[in-house]
Amino acid sequence: MSDHAEHAHGGGPVAPSHSKIVPIRNLVAVWVVLCALTLLNLVLDKVHLHGFSVVVSLTIASAMAIVAAMYFMHLRYDHPFYLTALILVIIFIAIFISFSAHDTLQYKSQLIPGQAPAMVQAAQRTNTAAAPTAKP
Repeated sequence: MSDHAEHAHGGGPVAPSHSKIVPIRNLVAVWVVLCALTLLNLVLDKVHLHGFSVVVSLTIASAMAIVAAMYFMHLRYDHPFYLTALILVIIFIAIFISFSAHDTLQYKSQLIPGQAPAMVQAAQRTNTAAAPTAKP
């Protein structure tokens, strides 16, 4: 390659082109997957999962974020380090959210009456279910 081909008109080196043209059918397929995951999230929101609804919702949202980033941000065609970094960040965010959600259970007894009636009722149901029955 000649020196003229390696340099731009300004005299500096030309950045290599790493662009990837994604076919429309791939983008439509990704859109369909994201819509299906959204519908799954809505359906599972109506189902009582016994305390796992937040975990399931966060898992589905994380999967949607990863799929969107892989195709719409072209991470699938880039260096694998970037996708690995994104997945690790999402995992750490999920861990921190789960820690803060777990921490809210410690303050149920300090709720102001009338401020969170659903939480008060849930705490009362938990307390009555956990209380041992007295025998004469």
